[in-house]
Parts: sequence; structure tokens; C-alpha cells
Amino acid sequence: MPSEKFDNILLIGLLTLTIIILLLHKFSFNRSIVIDVDTPYSTKAITDNTLTTQEGSEATLITNKDHFLLDCHINTSDYAWPFCEIAFSFEPNQEVNFPTPLDLSSFKYIKISAKYIGEISAGIRIQLRSFNPEYSTLENNATWKYNGLEYWPEKNNYPVAIPLNGLQVATWWLIEQEIPIEFSGPEFAQVMVLEIATGNNIAPGHYQLKVEKIEFIGKVFTHLQIFSFVISMWIIAAISGLFINLKRSKIKLAKSISRTKELRQLNSLLNVETQEFKNKSERDALTGALNRSGIQSVFTNELKVLTLIFIDIDHFKPINDNYGHAVGDEILIAFTKEISKNCRSTDFLARWGGEEFLLICPNTKAKEAFELAESLRLMISEHRWTQNITLTASFGVAQKSEETIHQCIERADQALYAAKSQGRNMVISSDDIVIDSSISF
Repeated sequence: MPSEKFDNILLIGLLTLTIIILLLHKFSFNRSIVIDVDTPYSTKAITDNTLTTQEGSEATLITNKDHFLLDCHINTSDYAWPFCEIAFSFEPNQEVNFPTPLDLSSFKYIKISAKYIGEISAGIRIQLRSFNPEYSTLENNATWKYNGLEYWPEKNNYPVAIPLNGLQVATWWLIEQEIPIEFSGPEFAQVMVLEIATGNNIAPGHYQLKVEKIEFIGKVFTHLQIFSFVISMWIIAAISGLFINLKRSKIKLAKSISRTKELRQLNSLLNVETQEFKNKSERDALTGALNRSGIQSVFTNELKVLTLIFIDIDHFKPINDNYGHAVGDEILIAFTKEISKNCRSTDFLARWGGEEFLLICPNTKAKEAFELAESLRLMISEHRWTQNITLTASFGVAQKSEETIHQCIERADQALYAAKSQGRNMVISSDDIVIDSSISF
């Protein structure tokens, strides 16, 4: 069906689109953020000098044509972890009171082009300070989370690529800020500051840290965004498909109802036609009375009492001879109508042949049938027929006993024969005659 074909095409299209999106997300949709001397982020040198009561470390930040140079003097003081660092605040607009957070949640790597000048073996610390309103405040940067890692340049490639999920949260900071367990992992949705610093346990002395470029490498969209989009696409398609199928179902239901009505109408017509054919097969074509085939269904074993009345129009042949067959047919039609009108609604009239009729009287005894036949005989003789023709009829009555219906018909016919033999225009009951076995039906 066309609708099923459309559904299959739509399903294949959604699967194809999903695969394309996932492949593009894996192998494309890349983006990067570069931090170097040409970017507008605020930079400054920071040391431990503010954390000690003695003379702390000293640092100067020099911005050259293609790199930053951190000139650092590590001094011994009462602070146990002396350091120098370059801090990059993500604040393009200097009029903004607080740094503009950098969303690095969709990034996978940070590539650092930084090294010490000279033959120096010391670590470099990378720290991303992130903000979360659940535990951070803008006014106190000590509440910004430390996501960091220390590496040794001489033991890694240059530039070094560090997975962001490899960064760890400083344990001392978690303890100091009493951070709940659910917030103890690295977070990169709102990074406020990037810090490139000298390593822990660095020896006192003079150091020059050269930083050429820092590059964040990631995706245009996060995994969550891609998966949310794909899931939303399927949900929308499923809901749309549901509404489309509901609409189709309504249309199909309407068509089905319409088709059912049509079939019912057709069935009614067929029933009417069948009934008409049945009537034609069971009715006499001229008079409309039942024919011999039509009365078969009347003779059932359920009828305990049944009486038959044979009726024959007297001297009918002269009518056809003197007035023509058209008048004779008119007489037969009118005769059938008058008999039907003057008998009971439970009686059945059949044309037996020519001018001979059989009246079937269910649940009627011979005496009652005899009286009915007598009233019909008088009606026929007194009725005004076409062309002022005078009609009379002879009647033979027989009540069915322990015999077949054919035997009962035979007795009624012989009673009719007796009525005609005794002068016509009379009613004779089979009980009043001696049946001649030589006369057969």
C-alpha cells in the first residue's frame, strides 16, 4: 500500500539521517579555540608573593610578537608551594566586572605549546578554574574549582595534547571548600580562568617559561546535544507518524463505514432481487397466487391440524371461447383477489392449474373449512364480475389425517370432483363421499 511504502521510506530516511549525524559528529563538526598573543583575553603574571609574609617569588609577563614569556624568580619563603603563573581571564570586554565564562564542555583536548627556555627539568601545571553557582560566587575566586594537571615538557611531545577528562580536581580545594560528592569531578561548562604555572616543588631559581599557543580542540556540539537532537528527531517523527496514522485510520474507518453502507445497500438490493426471484419462482405469473412450488414450505410437520379446499371455477372454458382469453385472464386475476380478500390472513391461496385453485387452511378443522368454503361460494355467485359475467365455483374440502399431504390433496380433489359431478356450485367434504381409489392425483 502507498501509506506503508511512505512509512518505510520515512523510517529508512530517519535511520540514514541518524547515521549521517553521528558520523559527522565523530569525524567532522570540529571546532577550536586558540589562545595566543593575538587573542583579546586579559593576561597577567601571578606569584605566591601575596600568600607569604616574606619576600615571595617575582614574575614579569612579556608579550612578544609570537609568544608570551614569563620571567620568573622562585624565592624561598614561608609558603610551601612557591610558583609563578600566567593567568588568562576570558574577558574580551574590559568593562565587564567579572570574566565571561568559556564553555569548554564540548571540547576533548587542550593542546599546549609551552616550554622552559634552557636546560631545565621542571613541571608545568595547567589549571582551568570553573564556576558553578551551586558552590561558587563571582566575588570570591577561591570558590572557583581547580581542574588541573601537571606534566613535564621533556617527557612529552611538543606541543602536548592533554585530554580534558584527564584533568583532576585539586583535593586540597575540595576539602577547603567542603564540596559535596556530586560536584567533586571536573567541570568545564563555565571556565573563568586558564592558568599556566610552574610545577609543584620547583627549586628556587630563575626560570623563563615560553608560551606560544594554547588550543582547545573539540566539537561544535556536545555528545548530549547530538544525542538529544537525534532522540528529539525520533520522538517528533514518532508523534507525527502517530498523528498521521490516526488520520489514516480515521480515513480508513470512514471508507470502511462508507463501504459497509454500500455493501448493506447492495445486500438489501440483492435480498430484494432474491426475494423477487423467489416470488417469481413461487408465484403464479398471472394471478400472483402461490404456485405448486410456492406452497411446499407451508406443508410442515409442525401443523397438527390442516384442511385443504380445492376450488374450481364452473364452466370457465366458455368464457374464454365467448369473450376471449384476455377477459378470461381478467376473471382469473379478479377471482384470486376476491378469494384472498374474503379468506383469513392465515390461509394460503395457490393456483393449481388453469381455473383450479387450492386454499390451504392451517390449524383449521374440516367443519370450519367447510363453512369458509360455503361463504366463498356465495360471495362468488353474488359478485359482479367483468362484462357482467355470472360465475359459480365448486369446492372440495379435506382435513389431513394420518396420511401424506399428497393423499390429503387427492381426497380434496375427489371431493371437488364429486361437487362438479353433482351439479356444480356446491361444497362437498371428503368425509361425505366414498373415495374411488381408481381416481388418482
